[in-house]
Amino acid sequence: MVNKSIPILAKMTNRPTYSQIECLVEFLEQNPGIAKGLLRTSQAKLETKRKWASLATSLNSIGGANKDGQGWAKYWAEKKCGLKKQCAQLSSSMRRTGGGTADNLPTLSALDKRLVAVMGGQEFATGNSSLAVNPFPELPRSVGTEPQVVEEEVSHHDVMEMQFEQPVHVSPILGTSHSEIIPETIIPVTTPLQITPPLSNNPPRRRRRSLTQRQDTVTMERFAMMEERRIEAETTTAQALVQLSQQIGNIARALTSIATAISDVARKMLDP
Repeated sequence: MVNKSIPILAKMTNRPTYSQIECLVEFLEQNPGIAKGLLRTSQAKLETKRKWASLATSLNSIGGANKDGQGWAKYWAEKKCGLKKQCAQLSSSMRRTGGGTADNLPTLSALDKRLVAVMGGQEFATGNSSLAVNPFPELPRSVGTEPQVVEEEVSHHDVMEMQFEQPVHVSPILGTSHSEIIPETIIPVTTPLQITPPLSNNPPRRRRRSLTQRQDTVTMERFAMMEERRIEAETTTAQALVQLSQQIGNIARALTSIATAISDVARKMLDP
């Protein structure tokens, strides 16, 4: 029984306190690049490692969990993964219930909401925040009712609020009275129904931009690796030169000793 309780006690003592998590949230709010993992150059990695080590000292002094910089960075990575999963579950529940949560899922705490905001809000919770219009929306029952909008991915209502920056253009459906038509484009009866999906060009642009950023990141990482290898090679060469210099110095001292000994022998032979 004692042996089985040791891992449980160790796990409990290694759990961060509320004060430690609050301090961690403040650190991530001040360093969003570290929170999102965007600092990938060699110099940035060293600076990130230094900041995590400094944060670990501050968090450990509060009391509670005791971790080094790498341990706290790992805790944040796991916390971020769990937070994204929780937002996805809440989003799925909202889609099924039309805006409410019927699965008795735990709501996000105040600190969790701040972390979601640091990670980008809606984009972090949904992964891809692009919205699409339903090609065949239901006709409104009264004048002024807006068409239904299908959300590909919906975030938690308390964390992020969706807003349309541009009006949605939808062509009217045949057989609908003028008072029920959504005012944008009036199509004759003989014209077939045509709907142009809005924002159809945005996802490819995002993908191209994301691909370019990944290529730039890979290039920078390669340059950083080349620079590290060059520094290692120069360091190795310098160490070899130091050793060679020491060996030459030893040989010089040995030759000096031999010359001194020969001089002593010659002087003794010349003395009567």
